[in-house]
Amino acid sequence: MAKLKPGPIDERDLVAYLNSHSDFAFEISVLNRLTSQGFTCEHSATYEDPITKKPRQFDLRAKKAFDTKLIRLAVECKHVGANYPLLISCMPRRDEESFHEVVYSVDPARVSLRETSGPRIPAFEMRATTARITGANSVYKPGQPVGKSCEQVGRTTNDELTGSDSGIFTKWSQALSSAQDLVDSACYDGENGSELAYLSVVVPVVVIPDGSLWAASYDSDGAVRDAPRQESRCPFVVRMQYAGGDAMHGMNYTISHVEFVTMSGLDELIRDLCGDDSKLDALFPVGEVMSQIKKQSND
Repeated sequence: MAKLKPGPIDERDLVAYLNSHSDFAFEISVLNRLTSQGFTCEHSATYEDPITKKPRQFDLRAKKAFDTKLIRLAVECKHVGANYPLLISCMPRRDEESFHEVVYSVDPARVSLRETSGPRIPAFEMRATTARITGANSVYKPGQPVGKSCEQVGRTTNDELTGSDSGIFTKWSQALSSAQDLVDSACYDGENGSELAYLSVVVPVVVIPDGSLWAASYDSDGAVRDAPRQESRCPFVVRMQYAGGDAMHGMNYTISHVEFVTMSGLDELIRDLCGDDSKLDALFPVGEVMSQIKKQSND
């Protein structure tokens, strides 16, 4: 923490801080943008961190339903200034990074996820499983630039360039932690809803102001391919694994990417996920999902 002056802070100082540094007003702007796009949102509540088991606070959680298809976003907001923008270093996405997973959740009283000749006991039935959509069929295509490292860059008062990943790392790790509850909710969609089965995806998102996101691209040999340029959206590889639900009824779910977006990039992300029927079909390829589910039930 910087050394502080001894004098008291007054109202003008607090107003200046809120106008230039506060994440809260930015959160409200993101909340309003998501609501205007048809998402239902939770704002600024607490949850238990799945790793530390300590209480933490999330910024936003957003959900949008398309009949039995649901998109859930774990959203964190950071008011990054133009004097300390975010720089993401990218490389071509590898084949093993090119995937997204879809949760398939059922009502165990009416649908079984396992082929069995014996009696069914709904209380012991699985609630959900997952399908992995890979390669060119995924929304994350092979070969596209994808983030591998990120840090904020600025100049000191001595005009020296400096960078740090600590502030932004806190935000995207919070988005990943917050996603755990959304994975759990997706696991129980079938049991809690009125339909036989539901499909869900969970996407962690970090939103920063317009003009504060930069990306530089490297080739597979580590040479700079594209100089840094301003972007509105940059997916970042994480491949984070989650255990959804409980040990008896749950599933394993892997989130392949966290999305770094500006405010305008948030609109772009939503269009790419669900802007029209073709986008929804790419996110939820029902034929491929059901083929994988059927194969799993016979294994």
